[in-house]
Amino acid sequence: MVFKMDIKKYFDSIDHEIAIHLLSRKFKESAIITLFQKIFDTYHISPYKGMPIGNLISQHIANFYLGPLDHWLYQTQKVKNYIRYMDDFIIFSNEKSVLKQLLESIQCFLHDRLALTLKHTTQLNRTRLGVPFLGFRLFSNTIKLLPDSKKRFKKKFKMYEYMYQTNQWTEQELARHMEPLFAFVKTGDTLTFRKHVLNRFGVSS
Repeated sequence: MVFKMDIKKYFDSIDHEIAIHLLSRKFKESAIITLFQKIFDTYHISPYKGMPIGNLISQHIANFYLGPLDHWLYQTQKVKNYIRYMDDFIIFSNEKSVLKQLLESIQCFLHDRLALTLKHTTQLNRTRLGVPFLGFRLFSNTIKLLPDSKKRFKKKFKMYEYMYQTNQWTEQELARHMEPLFAFVKTGDTLTFRKHVLNRFGVSS
């Protein structure tokens, strides 16, 4: 069984005071904490809450903000089969009752320690058909790329090739864009798919 969860309005719900407290435990230099405070002061959804989506520093802080949840699950709850990226996370267990009990504990932890709330769309599913997560479908013995992820990959690949073929990008610029594109799909079992795209849409095709 698997629980798939994410946070309700995550970026809008990040509490500035809690974030500063967590950051002050990581960084001891007062000048750094003052800088973080100035960054927080530039943006509010409601008083002392919220960070802008898309801002690079926001992404780092948002990932860091849920660090206490990671430590609590690993160290206190002894959860081993747990994966998180930003506010999307999944937990595996052979026991449905264990996951249901853990869900209640997670809800309390998020509310009391981080002033966050889980979305009502939390899913409890069997793993036989795989678990969709961050553009992939996770199985016990393999990782498959989701159809939408394949479409986005092809679209970007063709656009990058066009930029190179029309001399708008140098070979170095093409490589700089292609590297992260391929790095993402290499996470899964995608060798056949990558070869197909290269043979059909690549410069040499």
